[in-house]
Order: sequence, then structure tokens, then C-alpha cells
Amino acid sequence: MNTSCRNALLCLVCAGLLGACATKGDMETLQNQAYRDRQESRKTIQRLEEDLAKSQEALRDDIQKSTSPVQARQANTWAELEALRVQVAKQQEKLETLTMKFGALTSAQGEGPSLADTVRDVQNIKVALQSQFGLELDSAAPAPANAEAAPALADKAQAATKADSTKSKPAEQPKAEDKTNTADALFAKATTAFKAKKYEVARQYYSEFATAFPKHANTSQAVFWVGECAYNLQDYGKAVLAYQRVIEKYPKSTKYKPAVLKQGMAFFKIGQDKAGRVVLQDLIDRYPKDPESISAKKFLKEHK
Repeated sequence: MNTSCRNALLCLVCAGLLGACATKGDMETLQNQAYRDRQESRKTIQRLEEDLAKSQEALRDDIQKSTSPVQARQANTWAELEALRVQVAKQQEKLETLTMKFGALTSAQGEGPSLADTVRDVQNIKVALQSQFGLELDSAAPAPANAEAAPALADKAQAATKADSTKSKPAEQPKAEDKTNTADALFAKATTAFKAKKYEVARQYYSEFATAFPKHANTSQAVFWVGECAYNLQDYGKAVLAYQRVIEKYPKSTKYKPAVLKQGMAFFKIGQDKAGRVVLQDLIDRYPKDPESISAKKFLKEHK
């Protein structure tokens, strides 16, 4: 009996020990499973965060790519326009210098300039016009011999003037009416040459008009037609500069919008398509219903 009780007691103890061991093992299994689940969750969250970061980066790249062509086009156009402004400024400075010389030559100043000064000024102006505008004048650059002979001729002319001053009245100053007639005649001559498709001759006359009569009502038109002559002669670079002068100096001229249109087209002719497209689109945006804008739209459609 004692032996049976002892065996039963041992069995109960063993069963209790075995139950305790099973419970501890289950706990360890659960703990390990929970640890693995946490690790997987962390990895999943990290992967999702990485995917989100990549998506955000891709979105930023797409936005940058979509705007960078516009920024690049604006930068290129700005650089091109700045270069043109510099060139135009240089051309205008030279033109103003020529205008001052021409005005000093033609204006009435007391007894007027001496013959020697007149000869030198005329020859200097001819040389400047030849080099700047490619004008074909009758005489070439001043020769030293002629310059040396000029003072002698001037002395004789001045002596004759003094001798006659006691017998005759001073010469009358040129009237504004005569100057206007001269301007109109020169402009008409230029227009006749242009209609006859003598574009080089017309360009010379229009350039002479714009230089000699900077405040005339037709000066802006003369500058525009200088550009038109250059365009027809396929001298597109000078055409762009002439149109730019109209745009900057004569914004209220009737030739302003035509100058913008033709400048945009001239840009395409010299391979500056981006600049030309910007100029024409700006014209369309500002004057959508004007004939020049309609022509600009048609031109852009043909040059996509």
C-alpha cells in the first residue's frame, strides 16, 4: 500500500513537472513568434517609407523636368535678348555720333564752318557710313593730299566772302520748309527703290533718312524699312537689329507690331528658333486679334 501511494505520488509530481515544462516552452514559442512579427512589421514599415521617399523623389524629378525646359528657354531667350540689346546700343551710339556730325555740318552757324572743316567732316561721314552700313558712296576715304590742299581753298573762299560782304547781303538761312521738302524727297526716293526691288539702294536711302532726320514723323517707318530691306536681302542679323530699334525707340509707331512680327520671323531665319517663338508668342498674347498676331500664329503653326 505504501508502495502504491509512493508510485502515485511520483506520477503526480512527474506530471506536474511535465506540465510546467510544456507551459514554459509554449511561452518561449509565443515570445519568439511575437519577436519575429515585430521584426517583420519594422521591415514592412521601413520598406513602405523607402517606397514613399522614392515616390516623392520621382515626383520632384517629374516636376523639375516639366519646368526645366521652360526655365532653360527663358534663360536662353534672356541671354539672346541681352546680347541683342548690347549690339543695338552700340549701333545706336554710332548712329547718334553720325547724326551729331551731320547736324553740325548742315546747321547754320553764323558764317558757317570753314571749307577745310566741311571737307573733313563730309569725308569722315562717308567713311563711317561705308564701314557701318555698307553704303556705296561716290567718293572713297579722304586722301592726305586733299586734306592738305583744303586749307588753301578755304582761305581763298573766305577771302572772296569777305570781299563780297560789303557788296551783298548775307546768305539767307535754309528754311524749315526746304528741309521738309528734302526729307520728303529722300523718303520718296527710298520708297521708289524699294518698290522696284532695289533693296540695297533703298536701304541706303532709308538709312540716310533716319540719320539725317531723327525727329521726322517718318523716321520710325524709315528704320522699319531698313529692316525690311535687310530681310529681303537675306541679311537677317541686321534685320533683327533694325526691328529691335523700332521696338525700343518707337513703341507708339504704327510699325511697332509689324517690327515685332518680322523680328520673330527673322530669328527663325538665323536659327534662333527659341527666341523667335518667344517673340511671336508674346505678340500673340498681347494683341490676340490683330492681323500681326494672326500671321504669327500661322507662322508658328508652320514651324513646329
